[in-house]
Amino acid sequence: MQEYDEIAALIQKIPCMRSKRLKFDIDHLTIGDPKELTSCEMKLWEECASRLKPWKKGPLDLFGIRIDTEWRSDLKWNRLKSALPPMEDKVVCDIGCGNGYFMYRMLEYNPKFVIGLDPNLHAFLEFKIFQRFSGVENVHFELLRGDSLAMFSNVFDVVFCLGVLYHTHDPIGMLRTIHNSMKKGSTLIIDCQGIPGEESCALFPHKRYANMRGVYFLPTLSALKNWLHRTNFVDIEVIFAEKLEPSEQRITDWAPMHKSLQETLCPDDSTKTIEGYPAPHRFYIRVTA
Repeated sequence: MQEYDEIAALIQKIPCMRSKRLKFDIDHLTIGDPKELTSCEMKLWEECASRLKPWKKGPLDLFGIRIDTEWRSDLKWNRLKSALPPMEDKVVCDIGCGNGYFMYRMLEYNPKFVIGLDPNLHAFLEFKIFQRFSGVENVHFELLRGDSLAMFSNVFDVVFCLGVLYHTHDPIGMLRTIHNSMKKGSTLIIDCQGIPGEESCALFPHKRYANMRGVYFLPTLSALKNWLHRTNFVDIEVIFAEKLEPSEQRITDWAPMHKSLQETLCPDDSTKTIEGYPAPHRFYIRVTA
């Protein structure tokens, strides 16, 4: 917490602004022109950016600094774009929003309001940077877990649940909570990590999966479809279903982590994790509430 307080104090020394250089419709989420900062302010910003490593979601271009994040979130967004519902003047929720990369990419489609939920303080501070220097007013972040959606009923026109479901110990309960938060006929876009196979089943790891704690149920695509059916979603459309590749999640200079995806796969068999489980697949699905 003290480190985050120090970084926040540095950011406060840079003038709050609505930058003239804002690009939300390209792969590198772009906020800020280095010409908008004095040399002293630029040094402060460079220190902030460095101290916020590892940067997880991007890629980003912030005041001319190109940040190559661990996740190539642009690849996911580009796969989803063809299946996005109309979002103009809609109320949108992004569960597990991370630093808000996807929320800002949504702005191209003119939503009325976008709210993100995530309990991660590191991600929240990155979002506050985006917000402070973009001046965007219809994007909001709450430090809440996904199950906090129980506070909402019949509110959202569009919900994104990207990379969250397999981190909950009760995926059926989570899907029911999401359904209850949505208006009738609204759209859920879900991205869930899972395992290959034709049977309707899910892997429940002993302790870790691909070196990750907090991973509970990893479904096959068939099981994920059945979860959605059982929680009253209809019109199931599979957008993408393939193995997750290290080109999408990897160690970079801006994410100098001990391990990313490549390091958590079996060195002798990339179809398995280091624990011996099936390597992760990603399933993107669009459904109607």
